[in-house]
Amino acid sequence: MAGRRAGVDTSRMLDREDEMPIDEDSAHSDATQAPAEGTPWEDRVFDEPAPPRDLMSELRSFGDTMPPPQIVRTVNVIPFPEHRLAEDDVAGIADFLLKRAREGIADILSHDDYAQFTELAQSTRAEAFARKIAEHQTGIPYTQPAYFYGGGQKAVAAAIAAEGRYPLAGQCQQSVTTALCIGGWDGGIFGDIGSGIAAQPFCARLGNGWSLEDLKARSRPSSSGLALADWHDDLWHEIRPGTCLFWSAPCPITRDGETCDGSAHVLGCGQGSGHVSLVLRKHPIERQWQLWDTTTSFTDPAPHAAAQKGARMLWESHWWAHIPETMQGGNWLFRGLARIDGLGVEAPASLAPRGRCRLLLRRRSDHALLYRSDWISMESEGLPISWLLRSMRGAPHCDELEPTWCINSPGDAKKPPLPLLDCTCDANGNAKMSWVPDQGSHRRPIPRTIWDAPGRYPDAGGGATRPPPPAPGALRNAPLAGHTDLEAILAGHAAALHRGSRGEGVRAVQDALMKLDYGVPGGADGVFGKGVEAAIKTFQEANGLGVDGKVGKGTLKALDDALDG
Repeated sequence: MAGRRAGVDTSRMLDREDEMPIDEDSAHSDATQAPAEGTPWEDRVFDEPAPPRDLMSELRSFGDTMPPPQIVRTVNVIPFPEHRLAEDDVAGIADFLLKRAREGIADILSHDDYAQFTELAQSTRAEAFARKIAEHQTGIPYTQPAYFYGGGQKAVAAAIAAEGRYPLAGQCQQSVTTALCIGGWDGGIFGDIGSGIAAQPFCARLGNGWSLEDLKARSRPSSSGLALADWHDDLWHEIRPGTCLFWSAPCPITRDGETCDGSAHVLGCGQGSGHVSLVLRKHPIERQWQLWDTTTSFTDPAPHAAAQKGARMLWESHWWAHIPETMQGGNWLFRGLARIDGLGVEAPASLAPRGRCRLLLRRRSDHALLYRSDWISMESEGLPISWLLRSMRGAPHCDELEPTWCINSPGDAKKPPLPLLDCTCDANGNAKMSWVPDQGSHRRPIPRTIWDAPGRYPDAGGGATRPPPPAPGALRNAPLAGHTDLEAILAGHAAALHRGSRGEGVRAVQDALMKLDYGVPGGADGVFGKGVEAAIKTFQEANGLGVDGKVGKGTLKALDDALDG
């Protein structure tokens, strides 16, 4: 967002020639670092988009007349893979999953969900463009690329346009920019399509544009121009996949006694504060389209069958029959449509995700680690998130074994590798993705001592590995089980947790307390503060333990026993 912050006059972010505002985080991303531990990081929460007023009386249900193509849905309707692997052949199961991850998603794209678009895929570049975006960006979490990749947003876009190397992170404008670069755009002079009040005119100068007044003029009389069914046929035919939709706050505005003027802009004004989305597909029969961005994926008209609606990750939306009149509680107004010329004509020859991953296998009953692969370069192997997700579908013996792909940023000279998301398989064989924001990166529920340890486990490669039995006296119940630091306390090899302690063990204890209905102010943040100490004292008193507010061997065992109930 443009404005005054931390002593920076962001009015200089306006290019005099193109008058295109750059997002402040993008402009200064060379200096941007992931926030330090304890620094508040706000994941923006959007209000539901508002439909146009003249459509409100007709709005009854967003149920799809024809299910939209969605990798996150289709992945869990394809058949389970066949295998003859024994449950104790852990190395064989790992090899099986590694092999499946490298197979791609051809079975998903040939499923009936996509069959309605087969002819389009063969005869037009538009469907090939849409499939490439979905294959390579599905699962990307809603967070700033500047936290994970050095060089700034312009360098990120240049890496896609010149080399096909794309980031595994993005907010609305970065995600749409990545999609446009996948379609052949070079990222422009800013490396960013933008989301402020000047973004729609900027995009329109690169091809075609339609303001809200244009849409009204080419719709049935007295309509808002926001219901697709009201558009004249020629307008509907002009709109193609890759067309962008823009919303923004107004400018000038007054905030905290300051008003925007020609030399400086108030934080939150339209010079950078807004939203952008992209048309991914047009319905083959109805006046509806499918959108692509980080807002419509979780304020979608209908819930996804296989992905939690609030996950704030990228996936193909449901069908939309209208353009939201406003966003962000009415503060952002729809500004118009625009499309860059030449999309899909000279797209990158190959695409490579800038991340790394490793496979874990754990036993569900006690979370004991059975297998851990080395870190694998997703870029050098060409492994998109969607391929890893598909490999989790119907994983062998998933009722007893829990496979997980841990996906991190790659790390470089400027940025350390950081958690981005996980792909897992539940006990019923469903493939799932998870992203829980914590200081800008993923708060992985698996203890760091397991997923971030160096090298493979077990060290010797090849051959069957029989799962070891649970250790006598080990913690049995989630969320305590499987945490090596807590197991060490239980075994008498480590000191008790106390006020001031930090880490995954503290987070697990906080989760356990909340599961047992003991209040923990601030939730499971991994910090042992006075609120946790008070909750532990209450638990100790209720269970006849010595009351010292520390989590030692006796308190841990009592917590684990209480979770049995």
